[in-house]
Amino acid sequence: MKTQLLAAAVEIDITPPVGIYLDGYAARQGTSQGVHDPLMAQLLLLRAGERQSVIVCLDLIGMGLEFSQQVRQGIKAVIGAPVECILLACSHTHSGPAGFLPPHPGFTTRQDPDLQQMVVRKLCGGAIWVAQRLKPARLGIGRGSLDGIGLNRNDPEHGLVDREVLVLRIDDEAGKPLAVLMNYGCHPTVLGYQNLLFSADYPGAARSTLRQIYPDTVFLYTNGASGDVSTRFTRRDQSFAEVERMGRLLAGEVLKLMQVIRTQPEVELNGRTSPVTLSFRPFPPSEVAQLEIQRLQSELDALKAAGAPHGEIRRATTRVEGATGQALMAQELAGRAANISQIQVLQIDDLGLVGIPGEPFTRTVLDIKRDSPHLFTAVLSYANDNRGYFPDAASVAEGDYEALISPYGAQVAEGLHQAAIALLRKG
Repeated sequence: MKTQLLAAAVEIDITPPVGIYLDGYAARQGTSQGVHDPLMAQLLLLRAGERQSVIVCLDLIGMGLEFSQQVRQGIKAVIGAPVECILLACSHTHSGPAGFLPPHPGFTTRQDPDLQQMVVRKLCGGAIWVAQRLKPARLGIGRGSLDGIGLNRNDPEHGLVDREVLVLRIDDEAGKPLAVLMNYGCHPTVLGYQNLLFSADYPGAARSTLRQIYPDTVFLYTNGASGDVSTRFTRRDQSFAEVERMGRLLAGEVLKLMQVIRTQPEVELNGRTSPVTLSFRPFPPSEVAQLEIQRLQSELDALKAAGAPHGEIRRATTRVEGATGQALMAQELAGRAANISQIQVLQIDDLGLVGIPGEPFTRTVLDIKRDSPHLFTAVLSYANDNRGYFPDAASVAEGDYEALISPYGAQVAEGLHQAAIALLRKG
């Protein structure tokens, strides 16, 4: 049943102390050396009648389910929102702090309980703050298309990419935007492993550009079909100037959509979660895995000797890294069968938000959107948990980096698709 919407949003700084490690690149050496732009979190609170929904966006590479559950339980304790209606989503910046990701086979991950607790306390305080700012509001949804940032990072000419930009606009009664949530799928990897400064990458630049026009509006970024999409073939370099250029591209499309969205005062809210079992794939024997590493290393050496373009060399480099990770996973996961995680759906009127606990590929996201019963659907990757890449059948067959470094086969991606549709249809 639709009732009058109340809404509020706040933004808080979650930049950690300089000197801790950054996360995102195995090749990165050393600790953080400064702050280029602050890392932020935004909390959006919606209330319609007795129902509340909370969306929390963070400039982090990802988080573990234990961390997100602490935040959700803390928010529930201070404002009463049910856990199934509180969704956390990370931007996946590769210039943010280490310390939040759960252990992942094939990778070295660092846990930082002190940093986690600092952010938990900040987010719970943010929930108290945002609840005090609730006011009557209006809500509208729009979608557009964007070129120039993300391309399929393994097949830029023919590979799938979801160009859709979805925007949720929330206004006060006078029509002034209180908050704008954007959803667009692409790895925030304009900055490379050489960078040692904290940065939100292009999503942060997009928010900053939009705030110059709407200084009193809270802008939230959520990532979509990002598992096989990056800036590898679109970025001109890996500078902060390029971060700003790409941020302006996204901001421009969001700004355009903001001008055409029509809002309404009455909405319906709902939220649901469901556990998911992420079964591990069979791994090749050790000797076979080592031969694959040698073969891919030979291909990389040949490309370098031939002076191949940067994008081709980067793809070949990541395949070597993936094969190396695969050999490690075969040892680390011996005797284990699966990871257990969670998916989530928030219904906001005609919009279905699907929280996926890791990195979905474009095929999976497009399938969810196609089969969704909602007029608008957005898939939020890195939501509540990060259990790695969920490769599709094509990537598994091709032996791409994402498939090699993932402990899962294509059946997990299809399982997430089916689980998401079942949860969307429960409405």
